[in-house]
Amino acid sequence: MSRNTLFTGIGIMACMICFACSQAHQAPFTYETDPVVKELLADQPTYPAAKFIILSDLHYYDTSLGSSGQAFKDYLADDRKLLVYSGEILDTAVKAISQEKADFVIVCGDLTKDGEKVCHEGVAAKLARIAQSGKKLYVIPGNHDVACPDAMRYIGDKTEKVLSISDTEFAKIYNEFGYSSAIERDPNSLSYLAEPIDGLWLLALDSCLWKQNPAKGHHIVDGEFSEETLVWIENMLIRARKSNKAVIVMMHHGILEHYPDNEKHYGEYVVNDFDRVGRMLNAYHVKLVFTGHFHAQDITMKTFENPKGTIYDIETGSLVTYPCPYRIINIKQDQSASIKSRFVTSIPSLPTGFPEYAENYVFEGTVGMADDALIGYKVPEVDLAKLSPQIARAYIAHLKGDEIKPEKTLVTKGVKLWSKLIIATQRSLIDDWWSDLAPADNELTINLQADD
Repeated sequence: MSRNTLFTGIGIMACMICFACSQAHQAPFTYETDPVVKELLADQPTYPAAKFIILSDLHYYDTSLGSSGQAFKDYLADDRKLLVYSGEILDTAVKAISQEKADFVIVCGDLTKDGEKVCHEGVAAKLARIAQSGKKLYVIPGNHDVACPDAMRYIGDKTEKVLSISDTEFAKIYNEFGYSSAIERDPNSLSYLAEPIDGLWLLALDSCLWKQNPAKGHHIVDGEFSEETLVWIENMLIRARKSNKAVIVMMHHGILEHYPDNEKHYGEYVVNDFDRVGRMLNAYHVKLVFTGHFHAQDITMKTFENPKGTIYDIETGSLVTYPCPYRIINIKQDQSASIKSRFVTSIPSLPTGFPEYAENYVFEGTVGMADDALIGYKVPEVDLAKLSPQIARAYIAHLKGDEIKPEKTLVTKGVKLWSKLIIATQRSLIDDWWSDLAPADNELTINLQADD
């Protein structure tokens, strides 16, 4: 989310038109028509015991690209990530994760600030230290990572383009983090299939539209699977059932909405056609989908009736955005999966007070973004101090997860009539950020055999 999209709903009608057109050309999935596959899906898989760790949205930034001057200041004004501290934060997380007992680690995309080659090389070197502790690593790209036109260096009040990377370079840089050990790779994307431990398959899905990124301007935030990639995904799921393997999924974009009207307010944060894709994953008994992208600690779930089953979208917040989290997942032989959240609470530059600093950084940045958005709607400046902090608090509540909705999500007493009218048209987003969809977000145990 940037100040340019706060309170806008940009592209909703265009997306609806595009969605309607794509629906007209969609072939049914194999599970919907093939009786042999339907019979194959009658039995659910048994999960092997496994312990693994989830990271997302590292947004590593090499400060040699510039960390001062007006151009960099302008970039930060439209952002809430702790870019200058991204190296320290990642180093701290790497050290903690290296000391954890776990089988493997997955990273759900947005490894870099904006796909700069030097940043990819830097983050790969840092992640390699986790591999040295004996854990396997698996990564996928996020929307910031491949063929990104936003890759820049900052020199005073000017920006200068720097090298981004291609899909081939991405797979080469992260060869040891999933690509070299892949059972199968999708020829149409950076998706792959791996087996981190015996009996458990990881379907690592590239949901990003880097092929469509322009040479200049800004990269595409939205996510979508081509029909060719969807065929590949289903073929991998059929193969898993024939091999009696349990499957977990990782991807950058959400597979479920994370708050009411998520698609309406910020449709670019859930993959296009998410309901259709989610139904397909559910049909093949996929229960756990690990995502990132919106930077929030949020878990949401959906129960499908035909076939009966429940899927969980476990979104992990950005490591460089408050509350700077990662997750530990423990699947036990009794078919329970426990999810625990951990947080970076200090870094060398801020050995004390880091959580408070990180929270205030997001708060102040979101207030500034809200101010700009409201000014765009001609809201008088005198009302900004009353309204924008309330908007920022709602956003932070969603980032932290386990939101407790106040009796009044937005108080407009004392503001001018025009401001009340504007807020009335946008209030639903604030209400939705405060609305915590089931289940719990930070600590949760899931019965992997339930609802099937």
